[in-house]
Amino acid sequence: MSEAAESKRTLKGEQARQRILESALTLFASKGYEETTMREIAAQAGYSPGLTYRYFASKEELVLQLYRDLCAELDQFTHDLTVSSLPERFQVLITKQLELMAPHREALSALFGTALNARSNVGVFGKQTTEIRRRARLTYREVIAGAKDAPKAAQHDDLATVLYAMHMGMILFWLIDESRDTSRTWRLIAFLRDMLKLLLPILWLPPVAHALVRLAAILGPMFGKDESLDET
Repeated sequence: MSEAAESKRTLKGEQARQRILESALTLFASKGYEETTMREIAAQAGYSPGLTYRYFASKEELVLQLYRDLCAELDQFTHDLTVSSLPERFQVLITKQLELMAPHREALSALFGTALNARSNVGVFGKQTTEIRRRARLTYREVIAGAKDAPKAAQHDDLATVLYAMHMGMILFWLIDESRDTSRTWRLIAFLRDMLKLLLPILWLPPVAHALVRLAAILGPMFGKDESLDET
C-alpha cells in the first residue's frame, strides 16, 4: 500500500472513530448512558455493529476516549498559556476546560452517577482512568512552573495535586449547577482564584507549607500521585 493510500485509510478511520464517538455522546445525552446500546450507537453513526465494534469494543471505551481527548486538548492548551500569575493561569485553565466540555455537558451529566463510581470502568477515580489523572496532574505542574509567582520547586508537586483536586471539584460543581448561565460556577472560580492570591504569599511559612504537604498526601492517591498515603 502506498504512503498516500495508507494516509487516506488512517484519516478515514479517524473520521469514523470521531463519528461513532459523537453519535454515542448524542445518545447518552438524550437516552442516558445505561440505556444506550452499542447497536443504537452504530445505527446513529450510520455504520454496521461489526464496524463499530472494530473501533470501540464497548460503551466504556467510548467514554474513556472522551476523557483522553479532553485531557489531551487541555494539555495542548497549557503549552500556549501566557506567563502570568498562578491564580490567573488557574482561572484560565479551568475556564478552558469547561469550554471544551460544554458541547458534551448533557452527555457528561448522564454519566454523572457512573463516573463517580470508583468501581466502574469509566469512573473518574477508578483504575481505568489512573493514567488520565496522572497526565492531568502533570499538566498542573506545568501550569505552576510557568507562573511568574510560582512557589519554590519543592512545593510544585504537592500544589499540583491540590489544584488538580480543585479542578475536578469545579467540574463536578459545573455539571450540577442549574443557575442561569451557570453563574454560580463562574463566581466560584473567581473565589478560588482570589483564595490562591491570598495563599501564595504565605506558602513558605512552615505551618502553611506543612498543611500543603498533609493535604497533598491525603488527596494524592485519588488524583494521580503514586506515593503512598502519608498519615502525618
